[in-house]
Amino acid sequence: MTIPIRILVVDDDPDTRSLIEVFCKNEPYALIFAANGKEAIETIRMGNTNIVITDIRMPEVGGEAVLTEVRRYNPQIPVILMTSYGSIEDAVHFLKAGAYDYIAKPLTRDTFCHRINLAIESFEMTMKISQLQSDLKRYTDREHVVGNSLPMRKVMEKTEAVAQTDASVVVYGESGTGKELIARSIHYSSRRAQQPFVPVNCGSLPETLLESELFGYKRGAFTDAHADTPGLVVEANKGTLFLDEVGEINPKVQVKLLRFLQDKEIKPLGSTKTIRVDVRIVSATNRDLRAAIEEGVFREDLYYRLNIVPILIPPLREHKEDIHLLADHFLRKFSKEFEKGVKALSPLALQKLVGHDWPGNIRELENKIQQTVVMATSDVIQPEDIDLPGELDTFKQEKRKIVSQFEHSYLTNLLSLHDGNISRAARAAGMDRKNFWQLMKKHKVDAQAYHDKPEEEPEKTQRFRV
Repeated sequence: MTIPIRILVVDDDPDTRSLIEVFCKNEPYALIFAANGKEAIETIRMGNTNIVITDIRMPEVGGEAVLTEVRRYNPQIPVILMTSYGSIEDAVHFLKAGAYDYIAKPLTRDTFCHRINLAIESFEMTMKISQLQSDLKRYTDREHVVGNSLPMRKVMEKTEAVAQTDASVVVYGESGTGKELIARSIHYSSRRAQQPFVPVNCGSLPETLLESELFGYKRGAFTDAHADTPGLVVEANKGTLFLDEVGEINPKVQVKLLRFLQDKEIKPLGSTKTIRVDVRIVSATNRDLRAAIEEGVFREDLYYRLNIVPILIPPLREHKEDIHLLADHFLRKFSKEFEKGVKALSPLALQKLVGHDWPGNIRELENKIQQTVVMATSDVIQPEDIDLPGELDTFKQEKRKIVSQFEHSYLTNLLSLHDGNISRAARAAGMDRKNFWQLMKKHKVDAQAYHDKPEEEPEKTQRFRV
């Protein structure tokens, strides 16, 4: 759920703080108050402050110090300075120091609220640009990971073609195949690339929360609705709304989503007015939506609205020729991230990866490469460095593992029975004492751990109990 803008107001004059509270009583943002600069700096360091409005002249820690702290902590937070003793020179000085705005007292409601709204617009635009840059970096960083196999080339050809239109798309595929990556590819290849890409996981939100999260709500629509909240559909205006796990949407929300797709309008909870929105819908699911329709849990009319262009991503086991490309990419990524200096996979290690079925698909491969890089002790990954679930080596290798497990278990049980006495354990095993000791050494078994004697027993006595 969208959190309202939080504005920190700093002034040592309680009357000014009360006046500002009255000014902003019905505004859609939350006010936090600080009575001095020191208290303000502590609040800023705690985080969750979006805009700061501070008086300049205050005892001990003044507004200029607050401005300096904000610029150090997060320069994206707009700072508005207030003063009763202003001058053009002061205004120029503080604006050059990084202040967003400068207001002279006495304050009037219209001027004060207008300047705050301008600061909010600036902050939201800064955050949107930052998010777009982050999204674009995420996409371009992973763009080449999709693969060069024939099945994936067909997927990308379809993706590029549909990106040039506004048609609704459903991306089908098993968990971990990269459905969101394809959705982002569609967005960033389209005319909407400079606008928001807004993802929402429909399967992780309960019915009431999903509806308000998507379509927004008016203040007072329900118990915790303290401010008007636009919702993710409005947030995605001019851009793309990505509905992940769309097959999990409940029937009530399906009706509202269908109405939006038909009319391009939404009505926030508690509102009597509709809002027109221009949003492209891309969905994803690992379910068979046709089967869900037959089961009566997914609306057929919604299916036809969403499923204008279906894109099916094959599981990794069906395009194993991409494993080399994917594994090399993840290897470079995690080697850099963890500063491990791992340079390559050996041919046998790669062969081992290709031989695995990867039921968790690309996500499982990424996780396995990350795990392997973290545990790596050399710059080239060998087959034995990669631990795959349910794998079987050659007959000799598997036999060696079982024999090794048996030997270790047999040694520890026998030593435990004979209180760590190697001579007695060797006789019980029908082995020469030296051979028994060498087997212990091979498995790094310490007889001392099985001595059943108190700790204060003289070291000499323990030494002769072998």
